[in-house]
Amino acid sequence: IAPIYNADGNDRMSPDNRPGQVGPAAGMGERPNAQGLDLNRDYIKLEAPETRAMVALLNDWDPDLIIDTHTTNGSRHRYAVTFEAPLNPAGHPEPIDFVHSNMLPDVAKRLRDATGYESFYYGNTDRTITQWFTYSAQPRFGGNYHGLRGHLSVLSEAYAYISFRDRVEVTRAFVRELITYADEHHEAIRAMRERVKREIIAAGAHPQPDDIVGIRHRIAAFPEPVTLLGYEPRGDVPQTTHVIPPTEDDVPRDYTVVHLGRFEMERGVRRPLGYLVPIELTTVIDTLRAHGVTMEPAAGRYDVERYTITGIDRAPREFQGHRNVLVDADARRETVEFGTPIAGQIVPTRMMFIPTAQPLGTLIVYLLEPESEDGLTAWNFFDDQLEVGAAFPVLRVP
Repeated sequence: IAPIYNADGNDRMSPDNRPGQVGPAAGMGERPNAQGLDLNRDYIKLEAPETRAMVALLNDWDPDLIIDTHTTNGSRHRYAVTFEAPLNPAGHPEPIDFVHSNMLPDVAKRLRDATGYESFYYGNTDRTITQWFTYSAQPRFGGNYHGLRGHLSVLSEAYAYISFRDRVEVTRAFVRELITYADEHHEAIRAMRERVKREIIAAGAHPQPDDIVGIRHRIAAFPEPVTLLGYEPRGDVPQTTHVIPPTEDDVPRDYTVVHLGRFEMERGVRRPLGYLVPIELTTVIDTLRAHGVTMEPAAGRYDVERYTITGIDRAPREFQGHRNVLVDADARRETVEFGTPIAGQIVPTRMMFIPTAQPLGTLIVYLLEPESEDGLTAWNFFDDQLEVGAAFPVLRVP
């Protein structure tokens, strides 16, 4: 239990920090830590000491279930808490589906029966109140990162527009029900997680042509509409407001809406045996190790795929100290042998081989593929090597 993950931000309390949030009277802290970083956007680049400490805990203890508790503002609705399972479909589907389809519906019912609090999947409405859409599938967010690692994970978002007491009580009750459910199903959960690890290791040891790991995704709707607990529109308050809470005068209304609460693969790559990373890319190596990735010095002869950069799209504005980049690349096959001239070049002898036959194999693919929407390339780890027509420094071993 980490009651205050962002200690520096929490201590900067002010009633002006989140206009519209109901309590506490002394105000709340700030989102950034002392470095100005949002810790819940840091799970790929691992720049903050808090994030590195949290990921080190995951590596050391390998928890079966992670519960990430927040407070959210957003659209006007009647839920005391909203929740979400990991959203990135590149993660192993079994624990993600277990949380989304089994654990969360059961816990929502238990919470309502025990406390009267309503809860539902996280989201916001569009202006016509015909859609309910979730947040990003990017693993810069903790819950999605956990899913890529194979943990069961639940995002909990207490509603900013209910009282501070209610937020505390509903979060406590929700967490209690989650832990109770996990305890009741602990044997199945343990068996599932061990099975998932074995399957990911086996997939990396013997890659199959049809084993495609998603590296870019688009939001999609569930087949069936859902009933959303909202309010009648008010002429002076947009339904999608982020600053004006519901009042006792608001009239409850249920809406039938499309639930945009999942993601589909837009671009994927075949899972490889592994990757070769030049050892002089020390920041890349250090970050991979901080994630818990194991590696070994490369030795011998490798059939590889070498990427050539064909397109670079940089974000127009800085975000979290970075200008995110989206890369397009083409691959060609070749053979390399360390210390031997290949096509007139000496392949560096100092490279690390990173096998995907390890429990974090899927995360490795997502981190190292140059076209990944939220991998290390997207966070500028390879900017010095990015040029259209140039070779990408990381080699795939298919």
